[in-house]
Amino acid sequence: MSRLMKGLMAVVFLLAAGLIGSCNGGGGEFAGGGISGTGVYNGVITSFGSVFVNGIEFHTTGAAITADDAEVTENDLDVGMKVRVEAEGTTALSIEFDPEVRGPVQSIDTVNDRIVVMGQTVLIEGTTILKGFGSILDLVTGDTVAVSGFFDAAGNIRAVYIELRPTASGEKVKGVVSSLDTVSRRFVINGLSVDYSGVTGLAGLQNGDFVEVRGSLLSGTLVASHVGVEEPVETALPGSEMAVEGIVTSLSSVYDFEVNGLRVYTDDRTVYENGVRSDVVVDVLIEVEGTVNDNGVLVAEKVEFLSHEETGVRIEGPVAVVDLQKSMITVLGIGITVNSGTIFNDESSLQLRSFSLGDISAGDMIEVGGFADGSRVVAVKLEREDPSELKYSLTGPVDAGSETPTSFSVLGVQVDVSGPDVTYEDDNGNTMTAAEFFAAIDDTKDPGDIVEVGGLYQGGVFIADEVEIERIN
Repeated sequence: MSRLMKGLMAVVFLLAAGLIGSCNGGGGEFAGGGISGTGVYNGVITSFGSVFVNGIEFHTTGAAITADDAEVTENDLDVGMKVRVEAEGTTALSIEFDPEVRGPVQSIDTVNDRIVVMGQTVLIEGTTILKGFGSILDLVTGDTVAVSGFFDAAGNIRAVYIELRPTASGEKVKGVVSSLDTVSRRFVINGLSVDYSGVTGLAGLQNGDFVEVRGSLLSGTLVASHVGVEEPVETALPGSEMAVEGIVTSLSSVYDFEVNGLRVYTDDRTVYENGVRSDVVVDVLIEVEGTVNDNGVLVAEKVEFLSHEETGVRIEGPVAVVDLQKSMITVLGIGITVNSGTIFNDESSLQLRSFSLGDISAGDMIEVGGFADGSRVVAVKLEREDPSELKYSLTGPVDAGSETPTSFSVLGVQVDVSGPDVTYEDDNGNTMTAAEFFAAIDDTKDPGDIVEVGGLYQGGVFIADEVEIERIN
C-alpha cells in the first residue's frame, strides 16, 4: 500500500487500558460512535480467538498477514506484538508486525533492566512480553533479538515485546537520522553508524528524518541495503475519529503536545482517565482519542494514562480469588483489575493461545505488570506461569506512613523485614544495610518510593528475604 493511501486512513494506537470492549475481548467503540469504514489500527495484540488489538476483535479470514516482511499466518503472531491492522470495520484486510530493531545484543544491564541492540537502548519493563527466554538474566551478548516497542523522548525503546531469535535473519533498525554526511553517505541512529553508500536515491535525506534501515552489520556499522523515510504516526483524514497510544515525546503545554511525533490538542472538554491534565508530561505513556482537524492535529476528546512511573507495579504469586463479574483477580491479598487492554499470556504447560480471565483458576501462578491508580491496581500484562516455578514477589510504591523499625507496607500489604538474613540493595544494585534502606526511602510521600521485595507470603504478611529500591520518587 502506498504511503499516500496509508495517509488517508485512520491510524489507531491502542495499548494497555480498557478503551474498548470487555476484559475478554469483543467489539469496541470510539468516542464518537462505533467502528466502521476502512481504517488502520496500530496497537498491541492482547489475546487471540481471531486477533484482539486493544479490545477490538478483528476477524482475520482472508487477511494478508506479514511479520518481518514475510508472509505468515495468524498462528505466527504472538500476544505483545505491536502490529498494524488495516481493516474494513472489524474485518482485517492486513496485519503487519514490524519490529523497531532486529539484531545482536551488544550489552546487558541487569541492574537497570536494559539491553543495547544495534546501538539502540531497549528498556525491559514489568509489562514487557518475553518470547523464547524467561528474563534478562537468560540473555548473553551476541544473542539475536527482535524488539517491538515505543520510542521515548530520548530515543530509547520501551519494549512491549522481545523475541529471542535462534539465528540472525538480517539486521534492521528504526530511528531518527543524526550526524548526516551526504558526501560519505553515512549517518547515525543513536549509537549506530549507518553506511548508505549502496542505496540509490535519498537526495532529500535530512537530519531529523525518521527512517527504517535494513542491511548487514559489519564491524559495528550497518551497511544499508534499504533506507526508507517514514512518519512515526500517520494521521487520519480531517474530520475522522482517531486514537493514538504512545509516549509523550514533546510538550509545549498540557494543551499542546506530541505523542510519538503526532501533534495533539486538548481543551476544557477533554476527559482524563487514570490521571489528571497536569499528569501530561514528557515520557508518560497515554492513549488519546478524538477527531483530526483540518491541520492534521488530533483534537482530544479523551486522554487515558496507561502507566505512571511513580506507581509502577509488579506482582508474582498464586491467585487467591477470580471475580469474573468485577473483572478482577486477587494475588497476595491485592485486588487487580483487568480490562480490554490487558495483555493475556499463558506460559504454563497448557500454553493456551486463546487465553483470558475465564481460563484462570485459584492457585494458578500469575505475574502481573501494571500500575496503581489510587486504591486499585490496573493490570497491563497478566501472565500465567509454570506452577513449578512458585515465586513470591511484590513491587510497588511504599505506602505513606507505613514504616516501623521492622516493616513497611506496599499496596496495603505489610512487608516484614525483621528476619536476620534480609538483604538490601539500593537503586543502583549496591548492597546496603537495613538502616541505610530506611533512611533512603521516605514514607511521607504519596506515591512513595518504589521497592521490590522477594520472600514468602504467609498469613496476609509478606515475609521478605530480599529488598531492593527500584525508584526514588
